[in-house]
Amino acid sequence: MNRTAVISIIALFLVAAAFRPAARKAVPMPQNPKGLPDTVTVVFDSINQVNGVINGDSVTFVPGDTVKKDSTAVKHPTRRITPVDIDDNKPKNVLHYYDKHGEPLEEPVMFLATLDTVTKAKSKPVYPLYNGMSIGVNFADAVLMIAGQKHASFDIWADVSLHNWFFPVVELGMGYAKTTPENQNYTYKGKPSFYAKVGMNYNFLYKSETDYQAFAGFRLGYSSFSYDLENVSISNGYWDESQTIDILNQKASALYGEILAGLKVKIYKNFSLGWNIKYHFKLHTSSKSASTPWFIPGYGTSSPLSFSFSAIYSFGQKPKREPDAAEATAAKK
Repeated sequence: MNRTAVISIIALFLVAAAFRPAARKAVPMPQNPKGLPDTVTVVFDSINQVNGVINGDSVTFVPGDTVKKDSTAVKHPTRRITPVDIDDNKPKNVLHYYDKHGEPLEEPVMFLATLDTVTKAKSKPVYPLYNGMSIGVNFADAVLMIAGQKHASFDIWADVSLHNWFFPVVELGMGYAKTTPENQNYTYKGKPSFYAKVGMNYNFLYKSETDYQAFAGFRLGYSSFSYDLENVSISNGYWDESQTIDILNQKASALYGEILAGLKVKIYKNFSLGWNIKYHFKLHTSSKSASTPWFIPGYGTSSPLSFSFSAIYSFGQKPKREPDAAEATAAKK
């Protein structure tokens, strides 16, 4: 090979080498420290910092998707973080053992909205069965006699408190009258006669304090009595004469009913005052004479309405109020 050929070959190699693309330098890929997973579950401790554990090592995540491990920051922009939000101030779930009406549930639940099937709360007593007794003296007619009334019924009564709800009542009394009825031609003299009543009161405030009542009730009364008709004036129009006679020792009996409503209010310690208004009606009246009694002991006259006013003394062990279901649930909370 001549000198010229050798120079030409060398020149071609130099030109080819000048236009050949430069080889890329190999750059090592960043390593995954401790084998970080693609999805990391962490716990938020604050807004700016997240603490967690990856592969047994404690790490800290901060905004910008930076992982700090052993005070060395390594960028991993492809990592995804799934936070679990734990807020200490968030209300805790509470199990409910009763519905909002105080009825016990078969199983405790967290929410009551879908389980509220009770349309009306059931009535339940909050006091023990026996709550003591009360004795009262009715003196309403005594006040009316001061105002001029000529007939009266005086009675003493006693009741028993059952759950502060129901009150069986017994009344014993005496009635008499001595008056000349308006537009009548005789003087009616009812001899002092005994009467008795039995019945029941229903206290609408049975869950409240025992010192106060708002009640309705009924009574069934009976009296056997005697009376005189004195100074009976009989006129004879034909002879234009009149005479006066007495019809004595008339006997009769009566069975009657009462419907009443009233209040009881504590005055001082065990002393209370009570009053009620009554609507009464005759069930049966019998008389062994031709006359009709104008006054019936315990019932009154022909007026269907009357009222009573009583001084009351209550005694017995002071009842202890038992909390109802709603109050018991609140106490447990």
